[in-house]
Amino acid sequence: MTGKDRALSERGCRGVIAAYRRRLDWVLQLPLWEKLDAEGLKELGLPQPRRGINLRSVVDSLLLENKQRLIVWLLEHYDQRFPAKIALSFSDRFGLDLWTSHELDVSLTTTQWAEFQHQAIFSIGTRHRRYKRAQTVLFRRYQSLTHKLVNRQVFDPNLRPDAFQEASLGLLHAIDKVEDNKASFGSYARTWITRHIRNYLMEEHFPVHVPINLASRILTESSKGEPTPPEDKKDKEPSPYEGLLKPRLSLDDMADDSDGNAPRHLSDEEAVAPSDSLSEKDLYRTLLEVLNGLTDKQREVLALRFGLEPGTDPRTLASIASEVGISHQQVSMREKRALQKLESALKPVYQEIYD
Repeated sequence: MTGKDRALSERGCRGVIAAYRRRLDWVLQLPLWEKLDAEGLKELGLPQPRRGINLRSVVDSLLLENKQRLIVWLLEHYDQRFPAKIALSFSDRFGLDLWTSHELDVSLTTTQWAEFQHQAIFSIGTRHRRYKRAQTVLFRRYQSLTHKLVNRQVFDPNLRPDAFQEASLGLLHAIDKVEDNKASFGSYARTWITRHIRNYLMEEHFPVHVPINLASRILTESSKGEPTPPEDKKDKEPSPYEGLLKPRLSLDDMADDSDGNAPRHLSDEEAVAPSDSLSEKDLYRTLLEVLNGLTDKQREVLALRFGLEPGTDPRTLASIASEVGISHQQVSMREKRALQKLESALKPVYQEIYD
């Protein structure tokens, strides 16, 4: 295959993906789904709206794989009268040969809706398979870029396996956002991949979960802070986020007393025992209730991810996906949903302990 043929092939793939994305986005922007979108995201285990990110933004940011899943779910669960005008517009965009405007009333009948539902899901499935083939071509062509960028930016060998997964996810996002034009896809993909690697490294840097946009702002401000005169430092009020920038305290980071014979202890002598605020019994009960509220699949992923079973070590997302038999993205989603449940339930406990 010549260089010209390869360029044409890539351009064709970009055209398929861009056209497919525009069709899916049009469907998801229809107002009639508004009451179902949130339920669909929850049922499919997809990202949920959270502080600073509303439902519309969550839907728009989904990968095309998940947009397709959500649309199929919406079509299967929509139980109202479907407007004929929208059905005709849908048919034009997805190439359905069903009816003309003269054959329809204001809304589809039950029989017409069943036929439309079947044809729409079938057409979306067909176009999705074309998209997946185009996505695979671009992913394989630029996969080496993820390895190159990870090797340049991640120096800890223990972080690289998960960094590769995040870089791959960044490449998938770039592919899903690609346009059918002459712009360099390599440069565009590099931006997305670098962003995902950077966000992953920032998440690893913080001892507690911090929104990435806040983390980026904190690190940016701290890196360009101006020198403060010594006399002003004493009176300066510390930033409420200053503690987040401190590295994790390792249990192996112990300090000997000066006589060399006293028991070794953690270097943070100002720590307050949680039992002063909450009994271990209450904490155990709360944690047990939260864990029981997780699904079996979520508990399985957490157990593998953090090495919770006796004699096991923490696992990477890739190794878990291989063992469980699902995609890396599905493993990541299960982990995030489980951690969100834990965070939501334990937040009051945390506040009681530390407030």
